[in-house]
Amino acid sequence: MHDDIYMLWLSSVVHYTGSRILNTLLEKFDTARAVFHAPLDDLHNAIPRAAYSYQQLVANRNLEYIETLLSKMEQQGIAYIARNNPRFPTLLQEIPDPPIGIFFIGTLPADSTEKVAIIGSRKCSEYGLLTARLLARPLAAAGVVIVSGMARGVDSMAHRGALEGRGTTIAVLGCGVDICYPSENRELRAEIINNGCVLSEYPPGVRPTPAYFPARNRIISGLCRAVIVTEAGLKSGTLITVDQAHEQGREVLAVPGNISSKLSQGTNQLIRDGAFPVSDHIDIMDILGITPQKPNNPNNENFSNLNLAPDEKRVYDKLSLQPVSFDQLADTAGVEITKLHLICTGLELKGLIKKLPGARYIRN
Repeated sequence: MHDDIYMLWLSSVVHYTGSRILNTLLEKFDTARAVFHAPLDDLHNAIPRAAYSYQQLVANRNLEYIETLLSKMEQQGIAYIARNNPRFPTLLQEIPDPPIGIFFIGTLPADSTEKVAIIGSRKCSEYGLLTARLLARPLAAAGVVIVSGMARGVDSMAHRGALEGRGTTIAVLGCGVDICYPSENRELRAEIINNGCVLSEYPPGVRPTPAYFPARNRIISGLCRAVIVTEAGLKSGTLITVDQAHEQGREVLAVPGNISSKLSQGTNQLIRDGAFPVSDHIDIMDILGITPQKPNNPNNENFSNLNLAPDEKRVYDKLSLQPVSFDQLADTAGVEITKLHLICTGLELKGLIKKLPGARYIRN
């Protein structure tokens, strides 16, 4: 068998063993082929404190198991790249505890393309969602690949922003790539596959469990030169990815948030600890020294140049990424209530503002 097949076999048991044990075996035996053919005593002695991992390795160390896996992958359009393959992402290869290989559906962007991760809390505010989208969209339009985890909240909005910018995006999953998690993201997953790929170190059929997500997060940051945090509380799981990014030598950037919001305490703390503060995509490109490519969506409207009536402009100028109640907007804009209803409706139809629950408005 070809060496990549042996690497595929090692990758296929990562959910039983964890990647560190597999990397230990590669260090001790030098190749996946040698691990596959190693005497049982030598294999056991290499991982003496991992009885369960040893049992799973032995149980699945056969040609029939590999052939069944390959057949399943072919039926589902799943590709695999081993770490020793020249197509494997260079940045990911260099991280501590790199994956043995990656499974993916879609098109893996070229190694030469610039990639940044945009992450944040699952439970987030409209501010967190909008900042993710407003950063991802122009970055993607400029040729930067947006990487995130397809989770609820900020991750999903980062992918959507990249798609709106007609760019490329990668979703890194904490389960097999044949599984849509969360399930409500089926349409988003399909769009990502058509404009990038869904990717995982876990083989097809592996269900998501909490233990897999910290490992997944190291791949999100490992694929990229920088990690951008749009919103996170002090105890957010997002900060695990930040720690991994620091360990990998990646740049960490954070969006400043409202000091009265618990959801921004984590990002504000990151800035105090030395993360680069960012307010728009230009900040990110300047920090990373990225030269923008020709925009993928040159016909995208520039909202600042729209021909708004004076009352429309007055209302629009009073809105930001922080929600404002209808009554507050009436006071600050100085527009009569009945007329304000019409103006807000018109701005919504133009896609410039968004109405939130509780009769609150925000820039879109």
